[in-house]
Amino acid sequence: MTTFRARIRESINNPTLQTALDNNTERRLKGKAAAFESIPDWRERRQRARHIRADAIGRLDEYLDQFSANAQSNGIIVHKAKDAAEAIEIILHITKSTTNYQSPITNRQSPIPLIAKSKSMVSEEIELNRALEKEGIRVVETDLGEYIVQLRKERPSHIITPAAHLKKEQVAQLFHEKLGIPYTEDIPTLTATARKILREVFLTADIGISGVNFGVAETGGVCIVTNEGNGRMVATIPKTHIALMGMERLVPNLDDLALMLSLLPRSATGQKITVYTQLIHKALANQTRHLVILDNGRSRIRNSPLKESLYCIRCGACLNACPVFRELSGHAYIGRDLSIAPYPGPIGSVVSPGLFGENYVQLAQASSLCGACKEACPVDIDLPKLLTRVRAGQSPITNRQLPTSEGAGLNWYTKFFLRMYARLATQPRLFALSQKFASLMSYLLSPRSEWMRLPAFTGWGYSKDLPRFAKKTFREKYGKSGIVNREIRRQSVIAEQPVNISTFTPSDLIDQFASELTALSGHVYQTDNPTDSIIEYLISKNVHKIYLQKNVLDEDLLRQTNIHFTHEPDPTLAVGVTKSWAGLADTGSVLEADDELLGSLLPEIHIAVLDSNNIVPSLPDAMELVKGKNAVFITGPSRTADIEMTLTIGVHGPKEIHVFVRQN
Repeated sequence: MTTFRARIRESINNPTLQTALDNNTERRLKGKAAAFESIPDWRERRQRARHIRADAIGRLDEYLDQFSANAQSNGIIVHKAKDAAEAIEIILHITKSTTNYQSPITNRQSPIPLIAKSKSMVSEEIELNRALEKEGIRVVETDLGEYIVQLRKERPSHIITPAAHLKKEQVAQLFHEKLGIPYTEDIPTLTATARKILREVFLTADIGISGVNFGVAETGGVCIVTNEGNGRMVATIPKTHIALMGMERLVPNLDDLALMLSLLPRSATGQKITVYTQLIHKALANQTRHLVILDNGRSRIRNSPLKESLYCIRCGACLNACPVFRELSGHAYIGRDLSIAPYPGPIGSVVSPGLFGENYVQLAQASSLCGACKEACPVDIDLPKLLTRVRAGQSPITNRQLPTSEGAGLNWYTKFFLRMYARLATQPRLFALSQKFASLMSYLLSPRSEWMRLPAFTGWGYSKDLPRFAKKTFREKYGKSGIVNREIRRQSVIAEQPVNISTFTPSDLIDQFASELTALSGHVYQTDNPTDSIIEYLISKNVHKIYLQKNVLDEDLLRQTNIHFTHEPDPTLAVGVTKSWAGLADTGSVLEADDELLGSLLPEIHIAVLDSNNIVPSLPDAMELVKGKNAVFITGPSRTADIEMTLTIGVHGPKEIHVFVRQN
């Protein structure tokens, strides 16, 4: 505990860290508040989401069997790992079997596999990178924040924004030293540098490894949400894709997934929906897709008083809300062996002891139990209750790993006073007498002030004083006066009614779609003839060669106007033209499906052709279209805010998106 406290003081006394944390928190909270304004029924959704997660965890064995069977019938190779060692062994076996692989895009051939890795907290949990690197395998993190902390040889400091603890000056110096570029604090330039380097990694990688946000039991599909485009890259370009998933990340069906997706991005990044919401149901042509489902202690947690922690959807909202985390950052959450916990903050202070035992029990003390984390949680996890259970020694670890005595993680004198208080509190007469005694002593200790100074050894005495105990107790003052109403008063609550966008006319849906996408730096054009309009646009940009999905434009007319095209994905082309299956009016998203997915990912400019009668009100209305397919909902150009929470457009995916809406 002493070292933990030393790390806490170190974090609080670091002005650079404090500035970075303040910037991250302020913008996250403002973004979240604005995003939730668009769903007035969010409280109802929150309770529905909690019920779904409770059902999924309660019937986890049943849903896992259904999910695994459906994934296998889709052609995905499913592996189950009981612990970190087995998961690493599985991934190493897959990786070593890819030697002498030749990239279909770059024709690169190498006996040593190159792994492009998308963000995955489960991989941090099992320390996958370290295990792969020990075997001489090159692993490159491709999320911008993860790439930055990998270059610094650090763990992520936040489960959503890995480099939240860094300022742009630190990133600038890092890129100057590690990547050899001239020193610059210009964030778009730093982002463009990472894009250029990581683009080569994507195109030459033998294997892509990603996490999984949700698995859908009904269809056997997995959902991955990202903003930068790296999640799509690692899942579509390499010949082998490995998805790593915690066994608890299941929802029963696509309707439940749609509900979760209305809460996750709003809670995590303050967005209505992420730029890329990807659904994977099968391997692409000439691709092998593996799914590794990890237990690693989750079964123990499920059968323990900490079961509710498995409801977590890893949005990071509790971290942003927690007044303690906002002063410390994730790197202050260390175990007794000085290792940084893979999961920090309120949820991490429950999950880390649950998964790893005694080493991280002390983390539960780093909480004021104010309830801000519970209030922020999109699935209403009672984190204060779970934290007190960890403090009471109720983690699901065997005796060898965790002491069964109450008060695990507390020092001896705190335990002593808590035991004394427990004895007093359970004996009413003795408790009343102790109140009188405390009042008398407080007046003797501080006769001239309403406040008592606490001794420094309490930990509170550095900056806080305690008010003197009152002469009369609450019961003595109000118990006989009749002021206290023993009946519970309930405020009448006006039912919140969500905006019913389903009653909008087709014209309203088009206008709403255009408004939403334009607000996200996208461009919308309404046209009777998409081919003519797109040719006009290409000529204005001096573009004469494009990627074109089949059966989208009039190819004869393109040839007549000297616009060359190819149906094969080509990373050297600046423009890709694709067909959209649907548009979502409430978010400005377009749906791309089936195997033609690289055309909307590799170019710097993505042009989508969308029929106006295919614009639907919201995500649930389009879910039936993605059943059994590989699909992605695209919402604006790729973006990141991993450096100082500064929004930068154009990361790994396209820098521009233009949607031509065909009038019907």
